Amino acid sequence: MNKWEFCSVVQGILICGVLTRLPLNAQSQKIQAQRLIEITAQKHPEITGLELSATPPGKESCITIAATESKGIGEKCDEDEATALKTEKPFVEHEPDGFDVTAPLHDAGGKLIGTLGIDYKPQPGQTEGDVLKGTAQLLREIERQIPSNVFLFQTVSGH
Repeated sequence: MNKWEFCSVVQGILICGVLTRLPLNAQSQKIQAQRLIEITAQKHPEITGLELSATPPGKESCITIAATESKGIGEKCDEDEATALKTEKPFVEHEPDGFDVTAPLHDAGGKLIGTLGIDYKPQPGQTEGDVLKGTAQLLREIERQIPSNVFLFQTVSGH
């Protein structure tokens, strides 16, 4: 990593700082939300996809901040997320390729902080009740690891 210290006078004000040039592989820092999604997806073979949506600090709009498929990151929350946030109940869709659930996500203290989108692999005899039971387990597993909304956006140290 290269660092350059500098000082400059701009409109009569002395400004000093450090410029850092990161190696190419370190320029995109992984956030805690992405780490949680990746670890959870690895533990659960019954899931084909996960997305975590929340409102970044200082912003007003909910967006996808972490996902098993990176192309979804940065997308604005849609009707599924809005419904889960408004009702604080899972929004379930039964699709040809399995169940798709969008559930309200809370921090460890119980505060609503976003949504968790879960795509389940189709299973013989799978019911909405089965999927909701699995969703409740996943939420408990993830929520206990989230001290606050701000935590989701913190960079993973050592990455």
